Amino acid sequence: MSDTDSGLLSWLTGSFWGPRALFLAGTILLVGVSSYGGPLWTLIAASVAFLLCASVLVVRQLRLGHSTQGGPPGWLIRVAVALCVAGLAIQDVYWLASRRVDFLLLIGLVLLLLGLGWLAEAWRGAPRERATTLLWWGLGLVGFVAATGLVAVSLLPAAKGARFLLIVVHLGVAVLVLLPLGLSLLSEWGLRKLRTRTAIGRIGLCFILLVTVGIVWLVLIDWVLEAVLAAAALALLLALVSNTHLDVALVLAGLCLIAAAPPEEAEPVALTSPVGKRILVAMGDSYMSGEGAEAFFKGTDDSGGNECRRAPSAYAVKAATVKDARFDRLVFIACSGARTYNVLESSKHPQATPQPGETFTQIDQLKRREASFHPALVIISVGGNDAGFSALGSACLAPGDCSTEKVKKLFLDNLKNVQQALTETYKSLKENLPRNVPIVAVPYPQPFAEKPRCSGVALTGAERDFITKFLIALNEAVHNAAIAADIEYLSGMENAFAHSKVQLCQARKGNAGVNFVDISSVNGLAEQRFSPAKWIHNSLHPNERGHDALLGALDTWLNEHEELLDPPQVTQGAGMPRSPMARREASEPKPQCSMTDTGDNNCRTQVSKWARQQLNDKWGWGLVVLVGLAILWAACIAATSLLPGHGNSAPATADPAPDQHAPTTRSDQRSDDPDETT
Repeated sequence: MSDTDSGLLSWLTGSFWGPRALFLAGTILLVGVSSYGGPLWTLIAASVAFLLCASVLVVRQLRLGHSTQGGPPGWLIRVAVALCVAGLAIQDVYWLASRRVDFLLLIGLVLLLLGLGWLAEAWRGAPRERATTLLWWGLGLVGFVAATGLVAVSLLPAAKGARFLLIVVHLGVAVLVLLPLGLSLLSEWGLRKLRTRTAIGRIGLCFILLVTVGIVWLVLIDWVLEAVLAAAALALLLALVSNTHLDVALVLAGLCLIAAAPPEEAEPVALTSPVGKRILVAMGDSYMSGEGAEAFFKGTDDSGGNECRRAPSAYAVKAATVKDARFDRLVFIACSGARTYNVLESSKHPQATPQPGETFTQIDQLKRREASFHPALVIISVGGNDAGFSALGSACLAPGDCSTEKVKKLFLDNLKNVQQALTETYKSLKENLPRNVPIVAVPYPQPFAEKPRCSGVALTGAERDFITKFLIALNEAVHNAAIAADIEYLSGMENAFAHSKVQLCQARKGNAGVNFVDISSVNGLAEQRFSPAKWIHNSLHPNERGHDALLGALDTWLNEHEELLDPPQVTQGAGMPRSPMARREASEPKPQCSMTDTGDNNCRTQVSKWARQQLNDKWGWGLVVLVGLAILWAACIAATSLLPGHGNSAPATADPAPDQHAPTTRSDQRSDDPDETT
């Protein structure tokens, strides 16, 4: 290696600015790949490269610590302020430019985060005699955030529109910007106070080891998501306390991974071919479209646009694309979030409305096809969104018991409305298809196995039992509507997960056919990709294993009904007995609310009010979590004080001030590197 190469390597790894230059280079690479998209492997490679560059800075700071006797160099403060100003300016440009240049939001956030991290480092490098200043500034920032949070919580319930957005933005700035700064300053004050108290540092280290054992235990009992959250909290607190910029690195990596939307795939020939001897039509909602998968077809996962999320792993796609498939062409118009009024023929039903990103309703899409269009089979899964699937999931995942009589009544009474809407939808579909085309109503599979204990699922036994009974009643409504419209009913789909042994509580969450809580971003504008509301859309939906089970149920049912695919076709729905719900429908009163109506009488509105009330009633648990995080933060301070340059390795007293009349020597001069001690 030449002297030039050796000098460059030494500067990159050993100087003050070299590791920071590497950090910036890795950041630019990661942000570029995340913003412009590409294959998954490129994002992984960029993330690894970024973490390697960041580790050079982190390891150096852990090894040398931070000087507290002369303060940071002026350039560090100037660069930190410049980065913060640039980050804010770029975000202003993003909003003023009507969000047309999408990657600007991510770049602005990254620059602001880098600037704040370096500003915190400069602040924490204050001389030892100014340690009390760190305490008061830290307490002031944390107190301001606490006051802002209390005001925001009191104003949010009544806020709407622009006022709601303004409150959320102010709360976000307080929590994501001011709180970390305040905690960082308090951490530095604590490290300086513990510089000679080795015993306290060892106690903190033991506590962190105990927490680590608890995280491993959570993984072993299948509480993986909770373990990930606990591990993330521990890692961020340790990084924040150590002042190594590892917290900045972790948050940057998280932002870029979130901003990078899931991969998209091109549609197979079976979906694009204009001809086919045996055509399968797949209609309905997310259980048909394939939401819950790791990848979607291009153009169907665009937040704010088309969010149908049609997946290549959906069982309808596999029915037309796997080897020896029954069908050679698929008309795939199922769309996530579809309700019955998104399926109906618009010319005869005033309430019929296409979904965002779709030009026509699903039946209207069929009507616009060629005159010779004659499907071999039509399968439709709809009714779950009319019944309030998303509201039920939110209610049961929220604090409190969703199996109370009040909540159960809201959902179960609404099923009469659902059955009427389904009957109307099935009849409309039948009227708009060629005669004798088999139409099959598909019910919803049971996600939970009937077991008294269910590790890894944050629902009580009573809540799981309620969801199971609710799905039985919903499938009964689907069955009754199919009878009334004289179409088929795919009964084997109800227990598809159970037969394949992929139900939750029947297998570990990682091996189940249903996502319990799944974190995945979306395509679309940056502000939508960064919205936490867009990260959990894959939750409580079948994944790839689940759709394999659903395909198996479809194949089994078709083997038992081969006559449906071969002319002459039999009369549909013949001989199916009516269920008890159909017989008692006329004698029961009309429900008081609906999941699809608008206004305050909407069942969803009432469920949301109930969930918010449960959250307010459980505020004490939130306080317990905050206290636990505070204890963990204190333990991180104590453990970090054992590291070189972060506590007990530093001298106990400040260096005496140099004699103003003494000649200046090299050792008296302030070092250009604040990490070097003299």
